[in-house]
Amino acid sequence: MRKTTAILLSAIGASFLSACVSTDDALLKTVPFGSGTSQYRPYDFIRCVKEKWTPIAPRVREYSPSSDTLAVSVPSGGMTSQSVVLVIAQASASGTGYTIYGDIAAAGRYVTATHTCD
Repeated sequence: MRKTTAILLSAIGASFLSACVSTDDALLKTVPFGSGTSQYRPYDFIRCVKEKWTPIAPRVREYSPSSDTLAVSVPSGGMTSQSVVLVIAQASASGTGYTIYGDIAAAGRYVTATHTCD
């Protein structure tokens, strides 16, 4: 019984994490509207961005869409809604390279906050 429960909980957790990624897939297919580099390593950069975004939108989501990529996003509302803004960060020679995707009209203040982590 314990093994079945553990497998069920693992499946639920995996589907929840995949839902986070799939809600941002549409943004990744759009043209990015910002990018930059940061002296911070990817994990530290994402933490900085999350701290800067939280006063703007209390529901900030941090996750890792792949083994070498970190992301932070702000959902527009609900569990399955698309994100308003998304930052994808990867290690670069000088720290972190990042790309910003999202709704340009709604994301201006997030871009400014993101660049404070450069």
